Amino acid sequence: MSDHYGLFTHRIAEPHEPNEEYQTRRALAASLREIQDRLVRLDAPQDMLEHWAAQMATVAEQVRDYPRRGQSAIFQRLYLEQGSHRDVLDAFDHEIMTGLSSSLAPPLSLWLDGDVVRGRANLGLPWQGPPGRVHGGVVALILDILMAKTQDMVEGIGMTGTLNIRYQAGTPLKTDIDMEARIQRLDGRKLFVEGLFFVGGEQVVRAEGVWICARGDYRWREGFPLRQQEVS
Repeated sequence: MSDHYGLFTHRIAEPHEPNEEYQTRRALAASLREIQDRLVRLDAPQDMLEHWAAQMATVAEQVRDYPRRGQSAIFQRLYLEQGSHRDVLDAFDHEIMTGLSSSLAPPLSLWLDGDVVRGRANLGLPWQGPPGRVHGGVVALILDILMAKTQDMVEGIGMTGTLNIRYQAGTPLKTDIDMEARIQRLDGRKLFVEGLFFVGGEQVVRAEGVWICARGDYRWREGFPLRQQEVS
C-alpha cells in the first residue's frame, strides 16, 4: 500500500480499505442507520422511548467534547499528493450517500464496468416520499452522485451544471434499484452524461446532465474504450 495519496488518485464514491479506526466508525454508522430505519413509526412503549432518548442525549453530549480534524489541511495534503491513508478515509468515508462511515448513506454502491458506471441501492423508510416510494429529491441526489462518477473515465474534475430528470415510474422502497450512467460526449469544459434507474428490469428514471470542469478541458483517460472517439 502506498505511503502517500492524492486527491485525484481515488475513484469517486468507491470505499477505501479501512484501518482499525474506520472499521469501528463503519460499525457505528451501521448501527445508527438501523436505528434511523427502525424508529420510523416504531410502536414502542413511552418508557422505552424516554430511555433511548436519554441514552442518545448522553452519547451526543460525550461526542461534543472531542474536536474534528481540520478538513482544509486534509484536502491540502491530498491535493499535494502527500495525504495519508487516514486522510483518504477522512475525506471520502463520510460522503453523504456512499460513505460507509456516514449514518446518512443507504449505502449506495457504485463501480465502473468498462465505460459504464453501475450502481445499486436499497432504500428504507427514512428515504420515503409518497407511501412506499423513494422521495424524488433523494432520487435526484443519487443521480447526481452516480453521474458524477463518470469523471473517473476522464482527465479533469468538476461540478454539476445542469441535471434534467424524467420520473417515468415510482421508485419503490426496500427494493433493489439498479443504476447506469454513461458519458454521451465531451465538449471542452463540458461533460454530457446520461443516467438511468431500473427496478426489476424496468426503467423507472432517466436523467441527462452536464458537468463543468473546474480547471481546463475534459479529456478521455488512457485505457477507456471511448477514448479514441471523436468528440465535439
